[in-house]
Amino acid sequence: MITLSVLLLFVAFTSPLQEVLEEYRMKLKADALYEARAYNRAEQAYRNLLQAGSEPKGAVASRYNLACALYMQGKYSDAATLFAHKTVYTPKQQTIARKALFNEGNALAMSAIAASEKNRKTELFRRSLARFKSVLLSDPDDGDAKINYEIVRRYLRDIEKPPPPPSSGSGSLDNAKSDQGIGSDVASRILEKAQQDESSLMRQIPRSSKAPAKESRNNRDW
Repeated sequence: MITLSVLLLFVAFTSPLQEVLEEYRMKLKADALYEARAYNRAEQAYRNLLQAGSEPKGAVASRYNLACALYMQGKYSDAATLFAHKTVYTPKQQTIARKALFNEGNALAMSAIAASEKNRKTELFRRSLARFKSVLLSDPDDGDAKINYEIVRRYLRDIEKPPPPPSSGSGSLDNAKSDQGIGSDVASRILEKAQQDESSLMRQIPRSSKAPAKESRNNRDW
């Protein structure tokens, strides 16, 4: 009977342990795909991880990383939705909350750039500006948020200003070219920032460790 009791106890603990190990392997696979810039496959891997996940804390990281994978594929609207997910963050996860807010601002700005209708552009840029403002209210020294806030604010000012009076000749065509140039300039500046420092744009969740290291914007979340 002692042997049977031990066996039953072992089985009871083995089943959830196997699930934990399987989720851990899935996370390693998803992270490796993201590291290799295979963002499409990483997206699916994170979706699978979310479906199989049993721990709320792990779901926060998986959802965040899925949003990052979507962003890197240019799926800005979907990424913004995930970054804005109504998650109840613990006190220890407030840094993650600010990073998600920052990235939501980026995703909204890129969605605005891609939008063709002026009112839609304006709406998205206003929402983006509000996200960066919220980040700065919680951390006034955030340099990246300051830069992106100013970029979006200037673009919003340009698209909201009254159109110039009509003129003869090629004036209207020149104005159209100028307006297109503004959008292209904003897009190139944000994209260049992403290429130069991807981890600064996509602020990742820092690895957990016994002795927390000083946070660096070059750190990834895995």
